[in-house]
Amino acid sequence: MRKIVVALLGVVAVAGCAGPSSSEAGPQVATISSPAPSASAAAAAGETRPQLRLDTSDEERTRLYTAYDDCLVGHGVKVLVTIPGPNGGRRIDDSGEPKSAYLACANKLPLQPKELDEDANPNFAAQWNDHVRCLRKHGFKVHVTKPGEWTFDVDHGGTPPNGDKIEQDCIREAFGAGS
Repeated sequence: MRKIVVALLGVVAVAGCAGPSSSEAGPQVATISSPAPSASAAAAAGETRPQLRLDTSDEERTRLYTAYDDCLVGHGVKVLVTIPGPNGGRRIDDSGEPKSAYLACANKLPLQPKELDEDANPNFAAQWNDHVRCLRKHGFKVHVTKPGEWTFDVDHGGTPPNGDKIEQDCIREAFGAGS
């Protein structure tokens, strides 16, 4: 599994305009004023994103990503391919356009499990190495390129038939959720 880092960078600029000075003639109008969103408010908005866990089922993961994809499509992101089958879904344009769609749907993009967050997990590098050792023990011919990434050896010969299950089991084992 190659680590996919999804980073959403948004800057919200709110500019206030001064109303007419008290020396100008004209009717007085009541206004409602609220402060501009703070950086902590923006961070709090990120906390509304769904949080995946190491033991999140495939069905739940699919449901969460489908909700995110549906939001993007509803806000103008193009559908490139519809994948048939029970685990099928949509392959959407990943160009990042229109930006407004990605901003509007940011709160639906699932966060990866906390254990897989290199910045939040002080043991991430060691656990990633354990993950790759587990993969090798189960027939994957891979090696670590850097924490959070691995690649196949030159003579890898393919992925075992149940590779997805092995990989998930190894992640759970290495990062503390058991197997």
